[in-house]
Formats: sequence, C-alpha cells, structure tokens
Amino acid sequence: MLMPNDDFAANQPGDAIRRKLAELEPSAVRRFLARWSGSESARELRSWQRGLAGERYTARRLRSLGRDWHVLHAVQYSSGTDVDHLVIGPGGVFSVNSKHHKGKKVWYGDRVVTVNGASTRHIPASRGEARKASAILTRACGFAVEVRPVLAVVGAAKITVRQSAPPVLLVAADDLARRLSGLPPVLLPAQVNRVYAAARSARTWSG
Repeated sequence: MLMPNDDFAANQPGDAIRRKLAELEPSAVRRFLARWSGSESARELRSWQRGLAGERYTARRLRSLGRDWHVLHAVQYSSGTDVDHLVIGPGGVFSVNSKHHKGKKVWYGDRVVTVNGASTRHIPASRGEARKASAILTRACGFAVEVRPVLAVVGAAKITVRQSAPPVLLVAADDLARRLSGLPPVLLPAQVNRVYAAARSARTWSG
C-alpha cells in the first residue's frame, strides 16, 4: 500500500482515493474498462472514481483563494480515513468534504441533507470530522483551534439550503473560494502560520 508523505503539503487532491482504487484494482487498464462493466466491483470502482473527480474539481476551485490562505489535501489519519481538503486562512480553519452529485437535486434543511429525496449522513459525518480535526489541531498548536465543517457539492443540478445559520456550510464547489474568502477574519497571520505548520505534519495526525 502506498503511504502518505510525512509533509502533507506535498499531497495531491484525491491521494487517499487513488490509494483505495489501487487496492481495489491494481491494474490501471482494468480500472479504465470498469466504466463499461455492470459488475458489482466495477460499480464500486466507478463510485470511487466519481469521488476522485469531485475532490480534484474542488481543489481547482480552491486555487483562487488569496496568498494568505493555505490548502492541504488528503489529510490522512493513522486509521486510514482522511479529510478531503483542510483550508486555513484569516477566516478560520475548515474541513472541506467534497460530494460529487452530478445532475442531482441537493436539499439541506434542519439537520439532514437529501440527494434526490434520499437522506444522507453528510451532516453528522462532516460535523464529526471537524470536531476530530479541531481536537487534534488544538492539542498540536497549544491554543483553541475551531474547525468548521464544509460540504462542497460538485455538479448538482440544484442546491437548496433552508437554514439561515446551518451547522455545516453547504455550498457549490464553484462558489467555495468566494464564500470562504468573504468571511470576517478570526485568525491573526501568526496563528494561521502556526496552524498550517501543525496541520501539514503527518505526525500531528498519527496519534
């Protein structure tokens, strides 16, 4: 199994998914041919491939953030799970989970996100991910680091948010950088640099 770099700043978007795809099917040719197969294993491969495309797309959108922002991709825990994108800047720290829902209707009301009417676990999963990252970075930095959960939706036909102050920010990936950069500053430059230094180290996440 390919392992992540010690310096997560070297990670590429979707690195964790690429490792998963290589485990499921080591042959790049067979992974490509899975697009036209109806087998259960091929459907699983296509699901992971859609996730990879979503993470890559979100990462491209995040490139438009200003120079005072830092973005890490595929921030991996020792358990093997990962944060798709960790964004650190004047407006705060954000765990961004990419969700590729091409052509579907996404609705967010109360405490649930539905996709074409079907309930998902997007909200509790995102909140749990942010709480875990907050605890780890707080311990590493020596001061309280609040991590806000974000769902970046890729390719949806329609997004409806029925909350004025939702616990998880749900936004189209195309609009993500604008929304984050428009937030009021909550971190000083020295704090941004300290959080980034801690977050990019694999040792921070290995406990």
